[in-house]
Amino acid sequence: MSVELESDANLEEIYTWIEQIPFSKPKKNLSRDFSDGVFMAELLKRYYPRYVDIHNYIPGNSIAKKIDNWCTLNRKVLSKLDIKLGKDVIHQLANSQSGVIEKILIEVRTKILKDCNADRSSLYSEYEENEKQEVVKSVLNPEEIANKTVPRHVFVRLKQELEEKNELINMLHQKLSHLESLIKLKDQRITDLTSQIMKPVEQSITPRTAIVNTISKIRI
Repeated sequence: MSVELESDANLEEIYTWIEQIPFSKPKKNLSRDFSDGVFMAELLKRYYPRYVDIHNYIPGNSIAKKIDNWCTLNRKVLSKLDIKLGKDVIHQLANSQSGVIEKILIEVRTKILKDCNADRSSLYSEYEENEKQEVVKSVLNPEEIANKTVPRHVFVRLKQELEEKNELINMLHQKLSHLESLIKLKDQRITDLTSQIMKPVEQSITPRTAIVNTISKIRI
């Protein structure tokens, strides 16, 4: 497969994916729709709800406002996903330059797929017949639980909580190791001080013992 064909296939997947996602306003032109960063904030809110505060991103027509929204996204959200946008890319996005947002969406989608540990089809909206809730394929072993699904927002929330708890456990392990080192140092210091205290006592006892022994010999 040529690079061009592969690129076209990736773009088709991006367009299909975005088409399935409901945004705050109708989609018309991808470059213009995403130019102020609000659509990207809404998109990331679906997959990383704890990272995104939608109120930080206000729709705007001015280039300055669009750049401000993208800079906020870049600093507060994308950086946490190991995605970093340069100033030139942000200006291109704010100016609705054709083809730029597609590249960013491909990178974002790749990151989401990796984090969700799911195949590409998990990014499309699926609905339970009864509750009509959006779901994502279970990451559990399919041989253990067949055809099980969990709500996407539940999966993402639990995954983030697990990562936070793992970070906390690692931090506590580091603190414990540090405290153990301090205890060893203090024990060694106590031993040294005890040794220093005992030396003068031994020296004062030795002459007295010699005198007592001499007196005993004289009496004998």
